Amino acid sequence: MEQVCRTLEISRSGYYDWLHRKPCVREQRNQALKRKLVELHQKYPALGLDSLYHLLKPDFGCSRKRVHRQMRLAGICSARHRAYKVTTNSQHSHPVASNLLKRNFFFERPNQAWVGDITYIPTGEGWLYLAIVKDLCTRKIVG
Repeated sequence: MEQVCRTLEISRSGYYDWLHRKPCVREQRNQALKRKLVELHQKYPALGLDSLYHLLKPDFGCSRKRVHRQMRLAGICSARHRAYKVTTNSQHSHPVASNLLKRNFFFERPNQAWVGDITYIPTGEGWLYLAIVKDLCTRKIVG
């Protein structure tokens, strides 16, 4: 140990003092912040930096940058879900229906032209499909 201390140009007592030194107050606070970040991330994996920062600021009095640094050191990032689901397959060999309306959406009598649409609604049990049929004269849903 004496030769290592001489090579590094430090005293033996200084080395042993460093070896048994407790973490400083800031390091203890960073560890507590990191523990709380991990706990919050496990409970709410979708929360991002700003949400976590606003939850932690009253208890820890820390900056956004400090929260970001501790998140990065802990390997925490928000689990993002895509809000958009691709439902159309345009790469098919089926014939494409002709455009019968040619952008004429105004009719004088009911039941001359109907248009329809379909949408997908995510639920806890899977996807629900909602389809409607609308009369272009009365502008009411007929089916």
